[in-house]
Amino acid sequence: MTARIGVAGTGWWCTRAHLPAIEANPAAELTAVADPNEQNRRRASERFSPAAEYSDFREMLANETLDAAVVATQHAFHYEVAAECLRKGLHVLVEKPMVLSSEHASDLLRLASEAGREIIVGYPWNYTAQTNSVREWIGEGEIGDLLYVHSLFASVVWELYRGDVDVVAEVMGYPVNPTGQSTYSDPAIAGGGQGVTQITHSAAHLLHMTGLAPMEVFALMANHGLDVDLVNAMSVRFEGGCLGTIGSTGSTVRTQPEILECRIYGSRGHILFDVMNEKLSLHRQDGSVVAPAPASGADSEFFFSSSYPEDAPLNNLVEIVTKGATSRSPGILGARVVSLLEAAYRSAQTGQPEQVPEITS
Repeated sequence: MTARIGVAGTGWWCTRAHLPAIEANPAAELTAVADPNEQNRRRASERFSPAAEYSDFREMLANETLDAAVVATQHAFHYEVAAECLRKGLHVLVEKPMVLSSEHASDLLRLASEAGREIIVGYPWNYTAQTNSVREWIGEGEIGDLLYVHSLFASVVWELYRGDVDVVAEVMGYPVNPTGQSTYSDPAIAGGGQGVTQITHSAAHLLHMTGLAPMEVFALMANHGLDVDLVNAMSVRFEGGCLGTIGSTGSTVRTQPEILECRIYGSRGHILFDVMNEKLSLHRQDGSVVAPAPASGADSEFFFSSSYPEDAPLNNLVEIVTKGATSRSPGILGARVVSLLEAAYRSAQTGQPEQVPEITS
């Protein structure tokens, strides 16, 4: 069986990650692409040769027989496109952030449930062996009850928030199409800055590994002259009493590697995880240490570690269609992150702790 896939949005990340993954997967067929940006659409079509191309995703859905769709539009349009795809009975891979409001996230979960379809959110870290080791250790009670968790993400995106997309072309890698000047800099399109663009990654990674559900958040954010947030500091109370901090900045010097570090402390031990450098260790109360060897070395070309498998969400989508697999970065996870970020942005405005809207599957 071949998965017939339609793609909505042919910008930077889609032409770097999703379309190459479709091309490389023998069980995937690029049935059509849709993008109102004619230059992006034409360049993507010339490079990846879809069977059809459209300026409007609705025309693609009306005219093509599809099994699944990739939603790689700008953030503000994720909900509209993903909702229509689910109504058409398609499995959906939606890029992060899943959507920009908890209401929209809940509605996508409802539509997926009614259609009996899977949602995948574009979180490649969920698919690494080391991440799965952490998830298994915690699930098996290796470090006991969770007491405190910490995540730090420092990334090379300041210029994207300024709209200076050409400055970071070498770092980001634009293999076919560049990112749009307003894609990450205009809050009406992006929905925010470091929170919705980057903490959506690191928070999803933390929640995936730990199984924690956020209940309350107090957040401080700073724009530093931008129209969107550049620096975020969040204190989070999770269901069950665990506390945590989630911090992130987009100001990493672009000649230096990005940083993602997780520290997870329990009643019977702790876990240290330097994600980018693939350094993972489990520390037990008896003094023993488990430190799995990294699965692969680092890819220095774009400062993305090879522990970040860009093609994994798309390949998961294909396995869902062809083998009946389940999503390894599911909609419920993406929705919980959306809910956390919604409360965090509200907290940054009110100066008070805010309750995180509850998300249920």
